[in-house]
Amino acid sequence: METPLKDLLLEIRRVEPFPDIAARVLELAAREDVVPSDLVEVVQTDPGLTLKVLGLCNSAYYGFEREISSLREAGNLLGVSTLVNLVLTSTASRYFRDYGRADRRTMERRWEQCVATAIGARILASRASGVDPERAYTAGLLENVGHLVLDRFVEERAAAIRDAAEAGARLIDAEKEVLGMHHAEIGARLTTRWSLPDVLVDVIRHHHHPERASSDPTLAATVHLAEVLAQDLYADASESDPLLYEVSEAACELLGVVRADLDELQSQLGEEMARARAFVAS
Repeated sequence: METPLKDLLLEIRRVEPFPDIAARVLELAAREDVVPSDLVEVVQTDPGLTLKVLGLCNSAYYGFEREISSLREAGNLLGVSTLVNLVLTSTASRYFRDYGRADRRTMERRWEQCVATAIGARILASRASGVDPERAYTAGLLENVGHLVLDRFVEERAAAIRDAAEAGARLIDAEKEVLGMHHAEIGARLTTRWSLPDVLVDVIRHHHHPERASSDPTLAATVHLAEVLAQDLYADASESDPLLYEVSEAACELLGVVRADLDELQSQLGEEMARARAFVAS
């Protein structure tokens, strides 16, 4: 069967551009002298986005005792990094819900798993040295954006991917063998087109091989293990042998994590996701 590499590349170009406001917020956040009010000035130009961000601020996940009624108040309480992640969560959700050929339930599940990966990355980063938890959240949220494109081609080649994996190939390599490109490379090319920061593109490209990341291998290891936690949390119990991405031993070494730690962290992630329903519904 001919691999759809040309179709994959064409589909990457067809995905809608990253929203200007979200890109501007990321750009501002990279400045050393940025303050929350700088971000607020940008976000409040979009009433719909403002409502979504305020909705997340007032969700049970943050648990403020009083209602947050303005973006300025939210920025002062949460800070720059968290405000950025609320904007990204609010804008990214539409890609995972509205793009592709998968059924609604599959798309919703994909989005929930992305949120779980982001929160898992934050949890892991809080235990590691040298990894900013909010930066880890950003990378975790976007690391699997390549599935938006890949999912359009997987269904008709699912059997071939499974055959390659059962023959001994890692799932990430089976994707490339059958389709011509795996989801991590697709995600990197897509986020390059979106002009996202180089460190995010590099982490997305190498999150299954974090030791190859040139910008921040520890961040890549963090989001890789977060993805493992999320995929195990949402593994479909109805499948007798679901295809899952393997744990990278290099990622465990980079973070100083052992397998027993992952069980404990997955339990914590499950508790966090129980409080994060507003993020999934955003």
